[in-house]
Amino acid sequence: MPVFIQVLQSLVVLIFAPLYAGVITRAEAVVGSKRGPSVLQPYRDLGKLLRKGSAVSDQASWIFRAAPFVAFACYLTVSVIVPIITSDPLPLAFLADLIGGAFVLTLASFAISLAGLDTASPYGGLGASRASWLGSMAEPALILVFFTVGAVSASDNPYLMNHAIAGSPYALVLPTHLLGLVAFLLIVLADNGRIPVENPGVSTEISMIEEGRVLEYSGRAYALVKWGSWLKLFVMSSIFMNVFVIPWGLGTSADLPAALLAIPVLLGKLALCGLVIVVIDTSFAKLRFFRIAEFLGASFLLALVGVATSYVIGVS
Repeated sequence: MPVFIQVLQSLVVLIFAPLYAGVITRAEAVVGSKRGPSVLQPYRDLGKLLRKGSAVSDQASWIFRAAPFVAFACYLTVSVIVPIITSDPLPLAFLADLIGGAFVLTLASFAISLAGLDTASPYGGLGASRASWLGSMAEPALILVFFTVGAVSASDNPYLMNHAIAGSPYALVLPTHLLGLVAFLLIVLADNGRIPVENPGVSTEISMIEEGRVLEYSGRAYALVKWGSWLKLFVMSSIFMNVFVIPWGLGTSADLPAALLAIPVLLGKLALCGLVIVVIDTSFAKLRFFRIAEFLGASFLLALVGVATSYVIGVS
């Protein structure tokens, strides 16, 4: 049964990640008094791209061809080590803790950045260099955020973190936890190219980052890149809701009906997270590029203060 639920959890991530992205895009269009695309548009885009061949630059090497598969595998790996529909560790949960998961996410970004540089495209090189600069600030902040939750739960295992927070509602209002929550939200926005770091609705402006380093991809390879980016948003939003905000409502690894019931509960949680993202995307303007350091610096400082607070009030 745990193996079956492990497969079910991975299928949930694969199937619903495009829907989550489509709902956010449609909601932002509605808030902006536009009709917007259908919430099923990401599935149509994937189907169209998967039916097309890929055009590859004559400057590209095997790195360019392998990067989408490496990144997609990394995002899928993270999805099997975090609590998404169950609160019990699944068979593949031993692969890494949350800090290891952060390194796997970094590996995916590193692979895409290498691919952007591999084609000798000016846009690819610009996007890759900018993404690496942002990653050098975002990844330390992300690891420090997990330290804040670890200080509350006395563990860096995401399932034990979930149990610790769910078992003690008092922990939800601890300064350490609240500071880590806000810091992680800032990182979710930055790592997924949302406002105020990047405008996800454009792909041709000179200030683009994520789209810049994958501009040379087309066809099936681009489908994997886009699908992987939606997986990343889905997984990070799930971690945010299941570990930081609402740790209840998950099933168990031995109860299939409870795991199935946890799927609509998860979608409800993600609807709340998506609403927060939509409000931020439609209420703020994109920051100038060199001010993004202040945004990520704020996330790092919030997490750092959260860790320091845990020693002051002795939450562990």
